[in-house]
Order: sequence, then C-alpha cells, then structure tokens
Amino acid sequence: MTVNLMPRPKILLAGIALLSLLGGGIGLLASIWDDREATLEDWRLDLGVSAHLMEAHLRGAHSTAHALLLQVEDHFNERGLPRPPTERHRHWLSDMVTAMPDGLAICILDERGAVLVASDGQGATLCKHERGDNTALARAKPGSTVITGILDERLTPDHMLAFTRTLAMSTGQVVGTAEILVSGLHFGELYRTVQAADLNNSYMIARSDGVVVTRYPLPAGGLPRLDPSRPPFSETAKAPAGWFRITSSFDKVERLISYRRLADLDVVVSASMTTSMVFRDWTIRTQRNTSLFAGAMLLLLALAAVTNESLRHEGRLLRDMEQKARELTEALEEKDVLFQEVHHRVKNNLQIISSLLTMQLLHVNDEKARESLTDALDRIASMGLVHQTLYERNVAANVDLGVYFGRLAETLVGSHVGTKGSVTVQVEVEGCLDLERAVPLGMLANEAMANALKHAFPEGRGGTVSITLGRDEHQWHFTVRDDGIGMPDRPNQGIGLSLIKALSRQLGGRSAISNDGGTVVIVTFPA
Repeated sequence: MTVNLMPRPKILLAGIALLSLLGGGIGLLASIWDDREATLEDWRLDLGVSAHLMEAHLRGAHSTAHALLLQVEDHFNERGLPRPPTERHRHWLSDMVTAMPDGLAICILDERGAVLVASDGQGATLCKHERGDNTALARAKPGSTVITGILDERLTPDHMLAFTRTLAMSTGQVVGTAEILVSGLHFGELYRTVQAADLNNSYMIARSDGVVVTRYPLPAGGLPRLDPSRPPFSETAKAPAGWFRITSSFDKVERLISYRRLADLDVVVSASMTTSMVFRDWTIRTQRNTSLFAGAMLLLLALAAVTNESLRHEGRLLRDMEQKARELTEALEEKDVLFQEVHHRVKNNLQIISSLLTMQLLHVNDEKARESLTDALDRIASMGLVHQTLYERNVAANVDLGVYFGRLAETLVGSHVGTKGSVTVQVEVEGCLDLERAVPLGMLANEAMANALKHAFPEGRGGTVSITLGRDEHQWHFTVRDDGIGMPDRPNQGIGLSLIKALSRQLGGRSAISNDGGTVVIVTFPA
C-alpha cells in the first residue's frame, strides 16, 4: 500500500496563507517599531539642537548684561551712588541701555531696594515693577549676575527679564543693586523663528529653584514657580543634558522635552514638543502601511481562495479523467478479450475446415485433385497460423512476423514430407504488421515457399530456401529465394503465380519473379 505523505492542497494553501499572514504581520510590527524609534530619535536630536541654540542665545544676552552691569558698578564705585540723581546720570544710563539688545531700562537701587535713578524714557516707569526675590537673590550671590522673569501688567502687558547684580564699594560693602530690564520679545522672537509651523513646540528658561524666567508661548496667569523636587522639573537634575517624556504641568499634554542645565548661570533651558506631534507623521505612515498590508493580505487570501477553487476544479477533472481512463482500460481489456475470442474462433473454424478437407483428401485418388486439396490445406493453414499467433501472444491486431514466418516455414516443410531433412529453410524476419496486411502477406509467403518446396528440388535434391523481410523509411521488402533448379523459361500460369501477383496488389505493392541461381520472388509494399 502506498502512503501519500504530501499534504492536501487545501491544507497546504491554508498553511501558506497563515505563514504569510504571520510573517507579514511580524515584519510590519517590526518595521513600525523601528520607524517609531527612528522618529523619536530624530525629534529628540532636533529638540536637542533647539535647546543648544537657546543656551547660546541666553549666554549671549547674559554676557552682554553682565559686562554692562560691571561698567555701572565701576562707574558708581568711583563717584558713589547718585544722591540726589541728576539728568547726567539718567542720560548716561540711557546710553548704556542702547548697548543691550532689546534693552528697556537700567535701574539703580539703594541698599533698601528703593529706586535711586533710572534711565530716561520709560525707565522711570518700568523700574517701579514688583521685584519679588530677585534683589534678595542678587545680594545672596554677590559678584554674580542673576536672571529673573518679571510680569507686571500694571506697567506693561509684556513680560520682561531682569539681569540683576549687587553694587559693592571697593571695601566690599554692598550699597545697592543695579538691574537691566530686557524685553521678553528678545527671546520670544527667536523661539517663534525656530519653531516649525503647526508643531506646538514650547521653549522655557527656568532658574534651578523652579522660578520660570521666560516661556514661549507664555502661560496664562503669569510666570509660575515649579516645584524642583517633583516632575517634570526634578527630571532636569539627573544629568547636565538629556531628554524625557512627561505630562506638562502647563497644558496637561504629554511632551517630549530636551533640556540643558547651565550650572554657572543657575538656570535650565528646555525645548519641548507634544508627543502627538512627534508621532504625527509616523502615525500617518503607520496607518498607510497598515492599510497596504491589510490590502495585500486580503489579496493574498483572495488568491488563495481562487487557487483553492482552481485546485478543487482540477481535482474533479483529474478524478473524472482517472475514471474515464479506468473505463477505457476496462473497455480495451474487454476488446482484447473479444479479439482473442474472435481469433480463437476463427482459428478453430479454419481448423475444422482443414479437418474436413483432410478427410476428403483421404477419399480422393486422383493425383491432381489431391494436389489441389493439399494446396488449399496449406493456404488455410497459413491463414489460421496468423490468428493462432495473435491468440497465443495475447495481442489484438499486430502480428509478430518473425514468429509467424518461422512457424509457417515449419508447417510447410512438415507438409512436404518428401523434402523433410533435405531442404533447409532460413528465416530472417523482424517486425510486426497489422492483421489486415499480415494475412495476405502470409498467403503470399505460403505460395512462394510452397512452390519452392514442390518444384525447386526434384528427385530428392537438397537445398536452401531463405525468407527475408525488412523495411526502410518508406517500404517493406519481402524476398523468398531458393538455390534450386530455377523456373522454366515458360512457366505454367497456375493459381500459385496468379495468387502472388493478386496478393501483391492487395498489399498495395508490386512483385517480381526471376532466376538468379534459383528462383527469386521479390515483393515490395508501402511501410
């Protein structure tokens, strides 16, 4: 019993579809994750560049303010604080303000924090702002210039940045403070310029104690103070620079934040973007790729379904063909059985006829009549031998000519007892021929060999009769040759020679009889 180890086509297709779905899904997820990480890294680097730009901008402003405040300190160390102030003091301070980009005013305060003198223009007004802890912070860090954010809507709707420094005499005694007020637009315009459209970025400068110096966009309700011990501000204490994701305390939206801690200025600068904007393009790509993957999988499933139906149809056709093949095989077997039965019956009927003629021969005394009956028996035997050959070899219609002519020669030699043992018959025949032509060729061979055995070797003379049959590309060539006495110059036109010519024409060929060291009968007919 043969065991079929191959999976059924339906199961194989289902397996291929499942593997394709799993493989494609895993590949899609891996691609989506890699794209997500690459997107996050790109924006992290971009925000890092923005934070670095903020640091450079802040340091530039702080450096300029620090240099100007040192000049103020040196000026009043030489001349003392202006008590009372004069126009010359205000003009000099106004000239100093113009050296500060986006500078608004310079304020000189005494040791109690009261304004002694301010630069011209709006300086007298702006210097009246609420100072909070910026003066105390400057006094706590003598020799340093501290940064503070100011938002006093009584004086101006815009917020300001104050760069503050203590004024100390040569003896080290602190006699007051000086501050430079800078418009918040100095930083806001830069942040507005570097922000890409519709990305919802934010930029912030805050002191290390959590006080927000400036932020873009400016939060509603003023500049808050963040708790430095709690996220998100506590995250900036972990490293000099870095990034993190957290929900913003300003707009309650998750943001990706890149920061830089400036220890010498005691501030932290940060640039941030909402994670929804960070992953906006990634989300679009993911949705598109997922849709394409889903479409490809649906197409694959559709192709699998069509292939499965095609295989089922081919399977049905194959089963039908196998059934028809079995039916044809059975029909051919039945046909072969019928042919065998026909050949057997024909051979038996010819044998009966031969037996009847043999019985008749026993009661005939006339020599010519006996000879005619003997010739008839030979002819009947040649026909019967064809059917016997087909019957015994279990073939329907093609006669093995080698076997047939060998038996025919034995039969004829045996029937001519007078030549048995003295005449040798050589048969060189190969090939097969259909029944329709094998019968007339057999009768023709019977006549040629019978004539040779009866007439070529008179008075017990010995000799050889050779039978050859071969074919080339177009014709069969049949030859019966003997080395006997040959034909007389004027042979009798008996039934034998007439049969040879008639049977040659029946085969569609031609015959020739000649003397060449004996009698030679040559018949050619189409292959």
